[in-house]
Amino acid sequence: MIRIVVDASVLLKAYFRDERGHDAAQELVKFYARGDYHFIAPTLITYEIINACSIAHRKGRISLNLAKEILREMLSLEIEKEDVEPLKERILDISCQYNRSAYDASYIALAEAENCNFITGDEKLYRSVSKQFPFIKSL
Repeated sequence: MIRIVVDASVLLKAYFRDERGHDAAQELVKFYARGDYHFIAPTLITYEIINACSIAHRKGRISLNLAKEILREMLSLEIEKEDVEPLKERILDISCQYNRSAYDASYIALAEAENCNFITGDEKLYRSVSKQFPFIKSL
């Protein structure tokens, strides 16, 4: 089983059909469901998913009932959620040095600490730091 860090953008692309990269994200989740991959993420992924469902509903993309259904499905995935508090200084270093949010830096620092790949659906994040962190892969 391959351990990989995934960010909320990967899961959101898997569950929102109108997102660019939907098919690739669905494939990744299928590999996860088969047991080929083990997903890891900072605990903050829960709140990012809740926020994304809330925004999708507020913008009229989905109904509140569908937002709740998608939320339940995404949060039912057995993602190993890691407390990144022990990585706080590394997160700050990455955030400041590469002009990224602490949220983005949390995923990078976690993948670095776990010595595994980090897959993101966030093209802007990927383009901005993939040369410095070759373990970051674009969905």
